[in-house]
Amino acid sequence: MTAATRARRLLPLGGVLLVALASAGCLSDGEQRRADLYQDAGTCADFGARPGSHAHTQCMLRQQERRDNEQILALERARISSETARNNLEMLETIRARRRED
Repeated sequence: MTAATRARRLLPLGGVLLVALASAGCLSDGEQRRADLYQDAGTCADFGARPGSHAHTQCMLRQQERRDNEQILALERARISSETARNNLEMLETIRARRRED
Protein backbone atom coordinates (compact mmCIF):
# COMPACT_ATOMS: atom_id res chain seq x y z
CA MET A 1 0.00 0.00 0.00
CA THR A 2 1.43 3.37 -0.99
CA ALA A 3 1.66 6.38 1.28
CA ALA A 4 -0.96 8.19 -0.80
CA THR A 5 -3.39 5.28 -0.42
CA ARG A 6 -2.85 5.21 3.35
CA ALA A 7 -3.35 8.97 3.51
CA ARG A 8 -6.63 8.70 1.57
CA ARG A 9 -7.84 5.98 3.94
CA LEU A 10 -6.92 8.02 7.02
CA LEU A 11 -8.47 11.26 5.77
CA PRO A 12 -12.05 10.38 6.79
CA LEU A 13 -10.79 9.27 10.21
CA GLY A 14 -8.99 12.59 10.60
CA GLY A 15 -12.19 14.42 9.68
CA VAL A 16 -14.17 12.50 12.28
CA LEU A 17 -11.49 13.22 14.87
CA LEU A 18 -11.52 16.92 13.99
CA VAL A 19 -15.30 17.12 14.33
CA ALA A 20 -15.13 15.23 17.64
CA LEU A 21 -12.51 17.62 19.00
CA ALA A 22 -14.40 20.68 17.78
CA SER A 23 -17.61 19.53 19.42
CA ALA A 24 -15.96 18.38 22.65
CA GLY A 25 -16.81 21.69 24.28
CA CYS A 26 -20.49 21.17 23.41
CA LEU A 27 -20.93 17.90 25.30
CA SER A 28 -23.09 17.55 28.36
CA ASP A 29 -21.48 16.13 31.50
CA GLY A 30 -22.94 12.68 30.79
CA GLU A 31 -21.80 12.73 27.18
CA GLN A 32 -18.32 13.89 28.21
CA ARG A 33 -18.13 11.09 30.79
CA ARG A 34 -19.09 8.49 28.15
CA ALA A 35 -16.53 9.94 25.72
CA ASP A 36 -13.87 9.80 28.46
CA LEU A 37 -14.76 6.19 29.27
CA TYR A 38 -14.60 5.26 25.59
CA GLN A 39 -11.21 6.94 25.23
CA ASP A 40 -9.91 5.29 28.42
CA ALA A 41 -11.10 1.88 27.27
CA GLY A 42 -9.25 2.40 23.98
CA THR A 43 -6.10 3.45 25.83
CA CYS A 44 -6.28 0.39 28.06
CA ALA A 45 -6.91 -1.88 25.08
CA ASP A 46 -3.85 -0.35 23.39
CA PHE A 47 -1.88 -1.31 26.49
CA GLY A 48 -3.09 -4.90 26.02
CA ALA A 49 -5.60 -5.02 28.89
CA ARG A 50 -8.63 -7.16 28.02
CA PRO A 51 -12.03 -5.75 29.13
CA GLY A 52 -13.17 -7.45 32.31
CA SER A 53 -9.65 -8.37 33.39
CA HIS A 54 -7.98 -7.13 36.56
CA ALA A 55 -5.39 -5.33 34.41
CA HIS A 56 -8.17 -3.53 32.52
CA THR A 57 -9.85 -2.43 35.75
CA GLN A 58 -6.56 -1.14 37.13
CA CYS A 59 -5.82 0.66 33.86
CA MET A 60 -9.25 2.31 33.84
CA LEU A 61 -8.72 3.48 37.43
CA ARG A 62 -5.31 4.93 36.51
CA GLN A 63 -6.83 6.74 33.53
CA GLN A 64 -9.53 8.29 35.74
CA GLU A 65 -6.93 9.27 38.32
CA ARG A 66 -4.85 10.89 35.58
CA ARG A 67 -7.88 12.84 34.36
CA ASP A 68 -8.77 13.90 37.92
CA ASN A 69 -5.21 15.08 38.51
CA GLU A 70 -5.27 17.09 35.28
CA GLN A 71 -8.49 18.77 36.39
CA ILE A 72 -7.01 19.58 39.82
CA LEU A 73 -3.93 21.08 38.16
CA ALA A 74 -6.09 23.17 35.83
CA LEU A 75 -8.11 24.49 38.78
CA GLU A 76 -4.91 25.29 40.69
CA ARG A 77 -3.51 27.16 37.68
CA ALA A 78 -6.74 29.17 37.44
CA ARG A 79 -6.57 29.99 41.17
CA ILE A 80 -2.96 31.13 40.86
CA SER A 81 -3.83 33.23 37.82
CA SER A 82 -6.71 34.86 39.66
CA GLU A 83 -4.56 35.55 42.71
CA THR A 84 -1.83 37.06 40.54
CA ALA A 85 -4.34 39.31 38.79
CA ARG A 86 -5.73 40.45 42.16
CA ASN A 87 -2.20 41.18 43.43
CA ASN A 88 -1.42 43.14 40.28
CA LEU A 89 -4.55 45.26 40.71
CA GLU A 90 -3.66 45.96 44.34
CA MET A 91 -0.15 47.00 43.31
CA LEU A 92 -1.55 49.25 40.58
CA GLU A 93 -3.89 50.92 43.07
CA THR A 94 -0.98 51.45 45.47
CA ILE A 95 1.14 53.02 42.72
CA ARG A 96 -1.72 55.33 41.68
CA ALA A 97 -2.32 56.37 45.30
CA ARG A 98 1.38 57.20 45.75
CA ARG A 99 1.39 59.26 42.56
CA ARG A 100 -1.59 61.27 43.77
CA GLU A 101 0.22 61.98 47.06
CA ASP A 102 3.28 63.37 45.26
